[in-house]
Amino acid sequence: MEASQGVTVTVLYYDAPAGLIMHNAVLTGLPVSETGRVMIPQSFRNGKSIIVVLEGECKILNSLGERVYAQKSLGLDTD
Repeated sequence: MEASQGVTVTVLYYDAPAGLIMHNAVLTGLPVSETGRVMIPQSFRNGKSIIVVLEGECKILNSLGERVYAQKSLGLDTD
């Protein structure tokens, strides 16, 4: 990770304390600590349960529960 100009990461998170829909956000220009961890601002962290931090800008193609939600929304539930 190039720390001199800040890094870009994609963050996957749920709304805290018990959100059911996963969200993603791309954050840019973040500093990196001396131990190599990306420093995510507290203002972003508030109200979120962060699941994963990915290096770079990532496009989510599919996520857990996405198909189940789509099937129920379209009335395709097989029960």
